[in-house]
Amino acid sequence: MNVVASPRSRTRLAAASFALAAASALIASPRAASAFCRTTTVPVVADFQPSTTKCWDQGVPLFWRNSCVGYSVQKSASRQVAFEDAANGISRAFTKWTGASCPTEGTGRSRVSIDVRDLGPVDCGEVNYNQNGANQNVIVFRDATWPHSDSNNTLALTTVTFNPETGEIYDADMEVNTHDQRVTLTDPVPPDGYDFASIVTHETGHFLGLAHSGDNRATMFANYTPGATAMRNLTADDVAGVCSVYRPDGARAVLNGKVTPGPQCDPTPRRGYTGDCAEPAKKSCGGSSQVAASNAAALGSPGWMALGLALAGVLALRRSRR
Repeated sequence: MNVVASPRSRTRLAAASFALAAASALIASPRAASAFCRTTTVPVVADFQPSTTKCWDQGVPLFWRNSCVGYSVQKSASRQVAFEDAANGISRAFTKWTGASCPTEGTGRSRVSIDVRDLGPVDCGEVNYNQNGANQNVIVFRDATWPHSDSNNTLALTTVTFNPETGEIYDADMEVNTHDQRVTLTDPVPPDGYDFASIVTHETGHFLGLAHSGDNRATMFANYTPGATAMRNLTADDVAGVCSVYRPDGARAVLNGKVTPGPQCDPTPRRGYTGDCAEPAKKSCGGSSQVAASNAAALGSPGWMALGLALAGVLALRRSRR
């Protein structure tokens, strides 16, 4: 089913849903007073919408265990966004999240316990997690074609691979749709253009484990206005969200504290780093949901699974795939 909204000047950010490669426990995640939401290991039902008082609370929330995470930009970049502009813009987007200051139990404030580092350009532009060897958390631009459904309405898609029992993120890959969409770096942003900084700031929030917020002012809110730039900058709700995932004390608030922190700082992707592509481990099948960004393909190992989170365009919610 492809759900179509009436044409208007606001875009919709599709929420996350996914295909299970293994059974997952339904564990309610704690909910703070803020409107932010965390992505979890259990699919969001089709009619669910986040609000200022309600998030999808089934499953385990996602998180990166290590205090450092690495990513790479594909060296070919885009006709619309040159490599240097892309690398700089993505770095600034991540820094807005990793530089967030959180309240502490004392009178001071402290930075979130996550850092994200650019590991340099790579040749590989495939969205894939290699369970048997080295990986890269790659960010790519799709100039030639958009390989997913509803290309006219999708701006970007982040695919996250994780442990379905703990919620630990193993891999994250981001795709930007420069084939069908006008992505711009200019100020002011054209009325029919999509601000690159806004797109990647939202998607880097998904990369870190955040879902859509019920706060209509937040960077992680599910609607975006073409030509606008407000989503470049985090709101108090966005900061509260990233602080809940990556507390200043280094703890990861999942499974009643049973998940131990990772190394102090190691941005190397799981199972090592490479700039080359591995053999694909995913197969696709069909399916859709109104609020689903993407139902990720079933994966080869029963111990992990993936989901996609998309920024959708003007006319329609993104059709999901399973």
